[in-house]
Amino acid sequence: MNTNWKKNIILFLASQTLSLFGSSLVQYAIMWYITLTTQSGIMMTIYIVCGLLPTFFLSPIAGVWADRYNRKTLIVLSDSVIAVSTLILAVLFLLGYNAIWLLFVASAIRAFGAGVQTPTVGAFLPQMVPQEQLTRVNAINSSIQSMVMLVSPMLSAALLSMATIEIIFFLDVI
Repeated sequence: MNTNWKKNIILFLASQTLSLFGSSLVQYAIMWYITLTTQSGIMMTIYIVCGLLPTFFLSPIAGVWADRYNRKTLIVLSDSVIAVSTLILAVLFLLGYNAIWLLFVASAIRAFGAGVQTPTVGAFLPQMVPQEQLTRVNAINSSIQSMVMLVSPMLSAALLSMATIEIIFFLDVI
């Protein structure tokens, strides 16, 4: 086991927290955007389904991938898929292509990335941390994720009231 595991886990959890926070801000900002622009429960439902189904169906398969393939590579690739889809969405919106269906497609692509990333991060933690510290690190990781999920909806609504959706997209990509 690496003797610098504490430094490595702090860096890893910090980077994952920033990634999750940015992704959550975008997801909730899109929800607010759809609510404000369409005022349609059906559109919101379609968006939620697009964001849940890929993760639901992919997570069991992604768990197998996390066991078979390089976990660092899977995490980087899944983060990259999320970032590139968000960047493309931001550019399209800046160019005036702001159709709601683009948000549905982006949500599905982002959910695909999250469906790979989440189980891979869960499988990666045990190889970074000594066995006797794993419960503690998992608890810290869960607490961080819960805090992000608590703060993200409120902050995304506040940001959307002060900035455009494109700026929020770019915040996630940075």
